[in-house]
Amino acid sequence: MISKFLGFTFLFCTAIVLSSCTEKYETIEGISGIFIKTSASSIVMGEEVTFEVNTEGSESLDVTGEAKILVNGEILVGNSFSTAEVGVYEVTASYLNLESSILNIEFYDDGSQVIFKKRALIEDYTGTWCGWCPRVSFGMELVANQSDAVEFVAIHRAPAGTQDPFNYLEAGPLELLINTPGYPKGFINRLTQWDFPEPDNTGQVLDFTQGINPRLGIKMSSDLQNNTIDLKVEVQFAKDFENTRLVVYLLENALVYPQVNYTSFYGSVNPISDYVHNYTLRTILTDILGDEIASSETQTGNSFERDFNFQVPDVIEDDTQIDFVAFIVDEEGNVINVRKASLGVNQEFEIE
Repeated sequence: MISKFLGFTFLFCTAIVLSSCTEKYETIEGISGIFIKTSASSIVMGEEVTFEVNTEGSESLDVTGEAKILVNGEILVGNSFSTAEVGVYEVTASYLNLESSILNIEFYDDGSQVIFKKRALIEDYTGTWCGWCPRVSFGMELVANQSDAVEFVAIHRAPAGTQDPFNYLEAGPLELLINTPGYPKGFINRLTQWDFPEPDNTGQVLDFTQGINPRLGIKMSSDLQNNTIDLKVEVQFAKDFENTRLVVYLLENALVYPQVNYTSFYGSVNPISDYVHNYTLRTILTDILGDEIASSETQTGNSFERDFNFQVPDVIEDDTQIDFVAFIVDEEGNVINVRKASLGVNQEFEIE
């Protein structure tokens, strides 16, 4: 009798456990991960910073109210934090069985430091012939819907046996730098590969817009007269830098050309006959790995300027669709900060 009772108890408990597990995983169906973002990554001590926790996947959900947020390993009550101690703090979040990556925030002693908007760059190595490439394109659309702090560049490539009207022939040195064969591939801030599948890992990209401030900002101004473009790029430094380089891309948007599509995105249509190719790299105004900036120009409080004067490239189909992307890389090639500007727009520094 006791044996039968124990057996029944085991089966009953097992059923409860299995039921609980099933319910838990149904709750997070369609959610591939979570990420945490903040209202500011560099804050004067005594001021308050607010956190938000979102899910990754085809639809980003705000789960801040259900998530657990930790600052330096201590559970935070609510989603706001303030401190009277200068320093860098590690922030993480958990939701159900998911955990975010670490977000670093910095509290400093007064308001004298210049804090620039932190942006991230995605370079998408793609091709009109590449059936899996729409996966990365769709991922970029999701990122753009979640943040205005990410800039995109589509670098079209056409290996032997393929054709692409937007093929950028001079990307070889960059391909050697990342040393990652095959397409598609997306790289964040030049050297970090975007994890597969990209649409399920938008938080990985957004993490690069958070954390310690880059301490440098970029602005551009440009003008078009008689088919000649004048472009000025200015970089302002809020700390001392060494061994930096400037890269400037010229992009064209709204290029319509059929796109091969093996994915379930965009209605599974193959090919997508009227696909619109945006952020398309057309020419580079510097070396693709960057033009060196003298260390004497990159000291605290200094501004570095570079002027470009050139004819509209012959490959451009519509000069009203021209954008510029300028960014600074460090000695290893990682992007420190990046900015995009449309032709004819005069920018100011993004100081927060």
